Amino acid sequence: MSEQSLQKTKARPVYRNIGMGDLANYRLPIIGVASIVHRITGVALFVAIIALLPMLQMSLKSEAGFEAFRTMIWGNLFAKIVLISLLFAIVYHLVAGVRHMIQDGNKWLDLSAARSTATAAFVISAVVTAAVAWRLVA
Repeated sequence: MSEQSLQKTKARPVYRNIGMGDLANYRLPIIGVASIVHRITGVALFVAIIALLPMLQMSLKSEAGFEAFRTMIWGNLFAKIVLISLLFAIVYHLVAGVRHMIQDGNKWLDLSAARSTATAAFVISAVVTAAVAWRLVA
C-alpha cells in the first residue's frame, strides 16, 4: 500500500456500537441530553393526561369533588412531587420546543449556540418551576 492510502484510512472516523454495558461509561453531550429529555417530557405529559383528566373532571363536578381532589393532592407529599415534576415537564417541553422551532428556522445551529441554548432551556425551566412551585406550596 502506498503512504497516501494509509493516511486516508487513518483519517476515517471511527463509529462504535455502544452496548448496554457501555452506556454507563458513555457521556452524552448536553445537546443530546436536552433532546432526549424533550422527548421524555412529551411522552410523560401524554401519559399523565390519562390520570389527570379524570381528576380534573372530579374537581369540576361538584364542590365536594374539588375538596376531595384538594385533600388528595395537597395532603400527600408524593402527589406534590409528581405534580411539580409534571410542571417541570410542561415548562421544559415548552421552552425546548421553542428552542427547536428557532433552530428549524436556521438559527442557533452552530455548536456553541446549541450548547448554550440547551443549558439555558434547563436553567429557565428549573427557575420557572421553582418559582411556581414555591408560590403554590407557600
